[in-house]
Amino acid sequence: MKVRHSAALCAPLFALSLSAQNPLAIPPLLEADTFDLTVAPATHEFYPGKVTSTYGINAPYLGPTLVLHKGDTARFRVRNQLPQITTMHWNGMEVPPVYDGSPPREIQPGETWDVKYKVIDKASVYVYHPHTMDLIGQQVAKGAAGLIIVRDNEEAQLPLPRTYGVDDFPLAVQDKRFNANGQFVFGPYGDSILVNGTPRPYLNVPAQVVRLRLLNASTARYYVFGFQGNTPFHVIAGEGGLLGAPDTRDRLRLSSGERAELLLDLSGMQGDSLLLMSFGSELPITVPGANNPLWESSSLNGVDFPVLRLRIGAPTADPVTAIPATLADVQPWPEASAARTRVKEITGTGMVGGMGSFMINGQGWNMSQINDTVRLGDTEIWTYINHSNMAHPMTMHGGSFYVLDRNGVPPEGWESGPKSVVQVGVGDTVRVIMRFAAYTTDGWPLMYHCHNLAHINHMMWQFIIVDPTTAVGPRPGSGEVAVHPVPATDAVRFAAPFPVARIRVMDLLGREVMSLPGPMVREASLDLQGLRAGHYLVRLEGLGRNAVARIVKE
Repeated sequence: MKVRHSAALCAPLFALSLSAQNPLAIPPLLEADTFDLTVAPATHEFYPGKVTSTYGINAPYLGPTLVLHKGDTARFRVRNQLPQITTMHWNGMEVPPVYDGSPPREIQPGETWDVKYKVIDKASVYVYHPHTMDLIGQQVAKGAAGLIIVRDNEEAQLPLPRTYGVDDFPLAVQDKRFNANGQFVFGPYGDSILVNGTPRPYLNVPAQVVRLRLLNASTARYYVFGFQGNTPFHVIAGEGGLLGAPDTRDRLRLSSGERAELLLDLSGMQGDSLLLMSFGSELPITVPGANNPLWESSSLNGVDFPVLRLRIGAPTADPVTAIPATLADVQPWPEASAARTRVKEITGTGMVGGMGSFMINGQGWNMSQINDTVRLGDTEIWTYINHSNMAHPMTMHGGSFYVLDRNGVPPEGWESGPKSVVQVGVGDTVRVIMRFAAYTTDGWPLMYHCHNLAHINHMMWQFIIVDPTTAVGPRPGSGEVAVHPVPATDAVRFAAPFPVARIRVMDLLGREVMSLPGPMVREASLDLQGLRAGHYLVRLEGLGRNAVARIVKE
């Protein structure tokens, strides 16, 4: 194996790998009618004699792997036992926005949040974790996260390894930094690699085809995963489901938040061992994790280092011994079906740790602002253009998208399936296509953001999904008010069940942004040209009566 760049720096890391001493922790598998998830402070001993303060979900560090089935109704009780607010987001899944767990949702200390949604996502690996404003990075970094495995009939028909902990393994890879007392030092980079919270790990695997469900769970670092001796592996799935066919390769670069499922054929290798590596020396200088002298430093930056040693034992009684030639029926939405294209230009200069001026289309994070309004049922193309000084992993809530092309070139095989995170390198133009078919947001906006958790508090924006077929008049005797069109550009027409004496417009935080006398008639127009684009509530007041409706300014 060739070690690139600093051999002196890598030597002790390889020595650690050769004497890997800790069996890989496998999170317990949990399948339930209702999942009770408690987020709480805890302690964990990662290294002997060093007790680290952590957060966990039903455990001292990280949480159980939850099993959901497509078509079922999933139910959760999320209890907050932290001394601060939290929430819970179902990363990559398409759920009703009221249950998405984005920053507007807050679970106060001591409170419980009840969640219920139908599972409509494809078989794949998803993640659950807090998405709490200004606290996302620290709560996740301290251990408040876990994996979700969705199963469906299409995946069940394939000859794939799926015996959890036997031939099917979750691998959440993180880099961490510890101080002399064993406490986490929060920052963009770490100097220690943990897999499922295990330092210096080894994993006993059978001599057959095994499935590795790989997650880049680091704050910011990109990994170039591969195996010792360039052993080939086969990518079969991304964040949102299976590929059409396995993509055989010897390297896979994953950014923060990206996930991939690999098949590795270990047939005939009983008694041998194999290292899962990260070939950091192959990262471009503009990618977090490269040896960029202008950015924050780590002993792992720009070098090749071991992640996990596989110790290969006897095959199981009923082993999978072949790689299937085909997988799923993958049908990206046709480009011609897109109703709209949105261009998102990433600008700014900054550090991997978040210090900088990164924006999209000249805008930063503002919880009171809706950046985009999408029509229910529409398919859209979003074009990310990166003019900043570093690569960014971009993600969208509300389900999966497909990558159309990168700089005009169709995606590689491993990126051709449904995804929820896409790498956008410096100078890249990346186009993705997504359909917004299942849910309107109904006052709970969804997010799109950089998945570098050190950037997320500043590089996050909001969109809403509205139903363009909303009724234009109130139901007789209902006391309701209706407005049209939704969304609108310059003005809306309203109809109320009483003469309107005053009109008040509030933003999503309840702040009044407009107040003016009413026309004292039941139907009239409201000029929106003085409002910024976004989602608002309009309150129409009469003599002893009032009514409220939603308006959307494009």
